Amino acid sequence: MRNKVLRGLLALIIFSALSCKDDPRTKEKAINIVMGAKNDIACEPHILKNKKNNLNVSILLDLSDRIDLPQQQTKDSSYILSLARSFNNHIRGKRLGLLYDKMEVFFEPAPSEAEINTLAEQLKIDYVKGVSKNEWMPKTIERYSIVPTQIYKLARAASKGGEYPGSDTWGFFQNHIDDYCIESCRRNILVILTDGYLYHKANLRDEKNGKTSYLTPNLLNRLQLNRSDWKEEMKRKNLGFIPATDGLDNLEVLVLGIQSNNGDNPYAEDIIQTYWGNWLREMGVKKFKIKNADLPSHIEKVIFDFILNK
Repeated sequence: MRNKVLRGLLALIIFSALSCKDDPRTKEKAINIVMGAKNDIACEPHILKNKKNNLNVSILLDLSDRIDLPQQQTKDSSYILSLARSFNNHIRGKRLGLLYDKMEVFFEPAPSEAEINTLAEQLKIDYVKGVSKNEWMPKTIERYSIVPTQIYKLARAASKGGEYPGSDTWGFFQNHIDDYCIESCRRNILVILTDGYLYHKANLRDEKNGKTSYLTPNLLNRLQLNRSDWKEEMKRKNLGFIPATDGLDNLEVLVLGIQSNNGDNPYAEDIIQTYWGNWLREMGVKKFKIKNADLPSHIEKVIFDFILNK
């Protein structure tokens, strides 16, 4: 609701300012106000006009116990490298004067290990006018080839006795999505690497209507959605995630890596996908794609098609 109110106020500011024909500087001032509303830096008119071609790619890594699964680090690292390649392909086709693209990695909660945060800084790539494509395109591939593996190794080493705090994806949407992932002058894309389960001890919320802020293998088993009529049962019980925010119409979401590891329920992965799809719609996301874990060569096509808008 707060997002809708904010957008209403911004629309009023723009309308009022553009109605003042006596002083053309008023229009520029109004644009600057709008650009600063989400902690943006005001972009030039030709950049704003090219907004759909200005990428803002945010990558949210789930560093919960899923990273201990066999080959998970290898898969995730390959997915992340494919993201870097697709980003580079986009940059390669842009004129220097129109460069206004960025890509970075996030975690929630932020790792307590300073070294992981330092490594994540190396994955922050920001192209603006004057940045050398010839210099930074190779650096992007180099860093995205090496750094994710280092982050995963440190995260596993930091978990004591295999105990992970969980990944607070729900809290990330509630507390950070606007400030970290949405800008007015760019096409905003959030890529989430996760098995689809949500859990963090700081955000365990249940509503009487059946919705929760979490989904775990144990909860999925208790819901007993292991028959072919699971969709009807979900609707009847009003099962799903509690919306963490709203108004995310300026955000596209790509979810990669859904897998249940639940041999007792043949519908588990479909159920998890349905949880996510309903959740994203309820928060206002208009364009999203949710994919199960698959071979990196197969997922690369999905990534390229999504990022390059094919």
